[in-house]
Parts: sequence; C-alpha cells; structure tokens
Amino acid sequence: MKKLIFSFIITILVIPNIGLATNPPVDACDDNYPIPTITADINTNNIVLSWDEINHGNLSGYKVVISKNDSTPVYPTNGYLAWITDTSNTSYVVDNSSSYHNGDFDSYLEEGEGYYFSVTAVYGCGEKVAGNVLNLIYPGDSVNPISYPLPEITASYDPEEGVFGILLEWEMIDHSQFNGYKIVISKNDSTPEYPANGYLKYITDPTTTGYLINNSRAYHNGDFGSYLEEGEDYYFSVTALYGSEVKVPGNVLHLTYQKNDTDDDNPDPRPQVDPLIEMRNNAERLLNSELGDILAELQELRDKVREQANEIKYLRSLVTDINSVAQSVRDTLNQFITYGVDQNTEKMGAGERASVIHSYKAAYGKLPESENEITDVIKIANGRWPSKISTSSENKAKLAFKKIYLRDSNMSDSNDNAAITLMAYGLKQKAENRNLDSEREGIKTFKYIYGYLPNTTEEWNVMQAITYSGATR
Repeated sequence: MKKLIFSFIITILVIPNIGLATNPPVDACDDNYPIPTITADINTNNIVLSWDEINHGNLSGYKVVISKNDSTPVYPTNGYLAWITDTSNTSYVVDNSSSYHNGDFDSYLEEGEGYYFSVTAVYGCGEKVAGNVLNLIYPGDSVNPISYPLPEITASYDPEEGVFGILLEWEMIDHSQFNGYKIVISKNDSTPEYPANGYLKYITDPTTTGYLINNSRAYHNGDFGSYLEEGEDYYFSVTALYGSEVKVPGNVLHLTYQKNDTDDDNPDPRPQVDPLIEMRNNAERLLNSELGDILAELQELRDKVREQANEIKYLRSLVTDINSVAQSVRDTLNQFITYGVDQNTEKMGAGERASVIHSYKAAYGKLPESENEITDVIKIANGRWPSKISTSSENKAKLAFKKIYLRDSNMSDSNDNAAITLMAYGLKQKAENRNLDSEREGIKTFKYIYGYLPNTTEEWNVMQAITYSGATR
C-alpha cells in the first residue's frame, strides 16, 4: 500500500569521482561579468523586456532602467523602475503599474513618447554591468496617480432577513491596474486604511462588491482583539489596491457591531485540519478565484507584474501543445506558479512550482483543470502521492528503475515504491528536507548512468529518485 509521505533516505550509488560544472563561488570577484542582452515585445498597452538568464554565482539581481534623454542609461545614474532579485526571472512587463525611481522624467511613462530602455546586472562585488539599449515608444495609457477610483461603501443590517452582522457594499471598480480590496476596521482611528490599520479580508476578484462582517474570521494587525464585540462602535472602510504600490482608502462609516448569532465563542477561523483537506481547500480556493484568502495567509500582496512575467516565462510553454485551455485554468495555474498556496510551496521558486505542473502534464498527458486535479498538483508539490494513477507513467518509471538499479522494482518495498512514484509523478521534497550536497551527488550518479546531465522535467525527476528514494542495487 502506498505511503502518504515518502521517506527521505539519501542513497548514493558507488560511482567514479566525476566533477560537475558549477557556478563560481559566491565570493568570487573577477573581471568576467556577463552583460545582459535585452529584447522587447511591444504590445497594445505595455512593453515586455526579456533577456537571457545570467549564470554567475555572484549575481545579485537585475535593475530595469529607463531614461528619457540619456541614450546609455545605467543604474544607479539613471535610477531604476524595478529591482529583480530572483536571478532566474528574465523578463519584466513595463506597464505603468509601478512608479519610476530617480529618473529624468516624471514617475510614469507617457503614451506615445520615446524612451531608452536597458537592464543593469548587479553583482555582489559592487560591479554594475549595463546591457544593450533599446529606443522604444511607450504604447500604454498614461497614468495619473491621482486618477485611481476610491471605493464608496454603504452598510446594512437586517437580522429579520437572516443577516447577522454588518453587510458592506460598494460599486465595482473597473480599472486596468486594480489589484484588490482590503476590508479595514479600527476601534480608535476615524480614518482607517490598509496597511496602517491592518485588514479583515483581502478580495482580489473585482466583481465582488460586498462582504458580510460577522466574526467568521479573525482580524489581522488591528487596534482591537481578533474579533468584534457586541454593542461596540467601530470605524469601517475599504482600501482599493492598484499596481504594486498604490493604496486608495474609501469613505468611512462609524457603526455599532450587532451580535452574530453564531459567534458566541468567537471560533478560530482557521481550525486545525488534516493537511490533505487543507490541500483540497486550497485547490478549491484557486479555482473559485479566492486568491485573496491564499495571499492573506501567505502575507503577500497580489503582484500582476509578476503574474504577467510568469505567464510569459512559464505558462506559455506549458500550453503550447494544448489545443484549448480555458482562461480560468490559465489563471489558476499562473497564480499557483506565481505565489504557491501554502508555506511549503511559497518557499519554492516560480520555476520549481512550474516544474510541478510540467511533471503533472508529463504523467497524465494533460494540464490539471478540476478540483481533484489541482489537489493532486498541490500534493505533488508537498511530497504526497497523488490520488490519480497513471499506469503508463509508472511503467515508464519501472524501465528507468531497471536501468539505474539493474533489477526489477518491488512495489511492496517502500523504497522501490518511492523511487517509482518520484520518477512517475515528480514528487517534490519539502524545502526543509532538501539536501543540496546529496542532490549534487545524485546529478553525478545520473550522468554516470546516462552519459549526460539531466535536462528535462522527467530527467530531473529521475535524479530526485536517485537522491531521495532509498532504493539500492
């Protein structure tokens, strides 16, 4: 019978001492600093800058640089638009969702105006290397920071209709840079806003225009306890979020909280549940556009620029050979790639989360769409056996097993079972259980057996099985 979680037993085959090509050590200081080379895709409302990934152990990150008048812009002389510390991220969407820092133009680009674009690579030794320059006309809408709509709320309370608590409602905000609503409450501040006064609920769906406050969830970082008290007065408001920086608080209502007939004991809004149930709940929230709840638990804000960059870098390659993929599925997968859904998947990089979906696609010949399938993706990312079996993938894994271990697998043996499952479905190690030294040895073993380094998702899954399954010859 398959175990829920595979054992993390590290086994290395006896092989010759084969050296691996590695990045320079982090403290290396030399004159060989790669130069970023950028290209651009000009769309209706934005410019997508892309560049080749720089493989250098001393790379700290990239600065996206723009100038109106300087034809050779470089950081720090010409300021910067974005500071990208994820060195595997090799694209950025320029769309006026963020203001420019210390440039020779106002904080936002003007539609129809020409600018010089470049990327500066920043290295740990203090070296800053500017890439090539593109002279492009910005196509997007001009942005006036004061033009962001503010949410106007109203409130109602009608226990005779079964509504216990305070129902806040507002008009839908239709704005290209809208990022979500934060429900804000304060006991003492008459002008509450996020983030100064914390928040009750983070809503990312722009079509959601109401929220019932009834003590069904705890408040985050407020000036009162986690729950409202019957008969007490509070200040209520909604803050609208735009881009990655702009937060616009709406009007304020001073109201008395009326008791909810279900909040006698102020229940914990997040009771302890079985991890498998939590995984299914997260899958349901992703599919139901409840990203805000996930981000609230991860203590993150939505970043549409990251979502756009990850769609370009990861999602497009996932759907290239699929005839039709619903937009809702694209959104779900891209949100998983961008943010993860729990503390473990949050610690992964976007590339590793994308590889989980690649593994699912390789195992089942399709992208995950249903709640059960998204749940299996989350299980795989957390090192759990998926519920759905792929006989063809397991048979393929058994052939690889025989090549590696020179014998047939015994599925009654827990280590053999773990090896087959790792290879067939790409189960990931939890971040705290990874051993990079052992993985380097696993790569050596893979190269000794196959004659080349792992490259595809399936080959990396084989390397993981060699490293972590505990199977032996």
